[in-house]
Amino acid sequence: MDIDQLLDTALSALIRQQQAARDTITLIPSENQTPLLARLAYLTDASHRYFFAAGDPGARRFPAGRDAGAVETGLTVPLLQHLAQARHVNVRPLSGLHAMTVLMSALIAPGSTVLTVAPEQGGHYATASVARRLGLTCVRVGGPDPHQLDLPALTHLVARHRPALVYLDVSHGLFPLDLTAAVAAVRAAGVATRVHADVSHTMGLVLGGLLPNPLRCGADSFGGSTHKSLPGPAKAFLATDDDTVADAISTAQYDLISSHHLAGVCGLGLALAQFVLADGPGYARDVLAAARSLAGALAAAGLPPQAADRGFTGCHQLWLDTTRAGIDAPTAAGRLDAGGIRVNVLDDLPGFDGRPGLRLGLAEAVTVGLDPDDMPYLAALMTAAIRGTRPTPAVAADVADLRHARTSRYDLAGDSPVKRRAEQLIAAVHATAVPAVAGAR
Repeated sequence: MDIDQLLDTALSALIRQQQAARDTITLIPSENQTPLLARLAYLTDASHRYFFAAGDPGARRFPAGRDAGAVETGLTVPLLQHLAQARHVNVRPLSGLHAMTVLMSALIAPGSTVLTVAPEQGGHYATASVARRLGLTCVRVGGPDPHQLDLPALTHLVARHRPALVYLDVSHGLFPLDLTAAVAAVRAAGVATRVHADVSHTMGLVLGGLLPNPLRCGADSFGGSTHKSLPGPAKAFLATDDDTVADAISTAQYDLISSHHLAGVCGLGLALAQFVLADGPGYARDVLAAARSLAGALAAAGLPPQAADRGFTGCHQLWLDTTRAGIDAPTAAGRLDAGGIRVNVLDDLPGFDGRPGLRLGLAEAVTVGLDPDDMPYLAALMTAAIRGTRPTPAVAADVADLRHARTSRYDLAGDSPVKRRAEQLIAAVHATAVPAVAGAR
């Protein structure tokens, strides 16, 4: 085995990955770009360290992470409490699915029942499987169409099955759930059950104030991943105002999580700070406006996304059925990819009856600097690629030009104190990795 060759190949692949990220536009709803400032945390010593904010006063057991731990307790947690409007936040889960596992373990005893959203209404594919692996019975609620729940049926199911938890999660969703109505439907059953809202996909729109805060809608807790519509690192959190729920989460995560990836928690705090400084509410509004603008432009070009009668979308997602134009989704996605535009090809989108469709998301496009006014041009590039009316290399060149003409919403101003501090951090990392004196030990 030639390790040098393997390393060279691996590094070359990462170089290509980075170059492509600068020249392409990614329209995948479950992905976003973490601001560069937040990514710096992963280069630091925090990447190697453990930290337990509770149960280890003064970081006696793991003192090497003390300084980075101060970022968690002094920036990430209080800022997240502010944005989530919650008295308690737990930043130890590593992903949205991990947060789900922690929450179910915390709030539901084996042998109990959890009620979730049916996949036909956009519920996450793994929720029922996770529940079963935890020894739970899973009941699903459906709806009259792919975009809404049957609220009377929700009340009936809660009254009949008496679940310990109603877990409201939507992975494939054009229109966010009406959480106030859903919580009211659960409470109408008269059963002592808790309600959790997993808003992984719409987290940036919730923390940006565009969508209602789940706790204000009556949910007992909410949370999810931080790297979809929220432009943060690959982490997750759980939030609640309920002391009992917070204690249960803390107890469960102590057994389920040892390393909670301290660098990621530091990066999350830095990303949240930039989210606030760069007008998080404005970002959330632009994401929705861009999604609707792109949908309208595609429809005008003869490629209408789903739910035109409802205004196409109420969040960052769009669903496109290119078979109406005589082009199957895998072929359309391949042409888009060759043209520098990345999209999901999924065969489980609600209402598609199992045929593949394209799932698009506008959060990352807005993060990297595109705005609603760019969408007609982007739609024209997409249409040309999908229909094959222009060579894909020519489309890819125009896509790259569009990317190069825009700058991230989270770029630091050249003379800002934060940028100067970031440069000091880079210098500190470099000094640690590369000794100033050759051969120094």
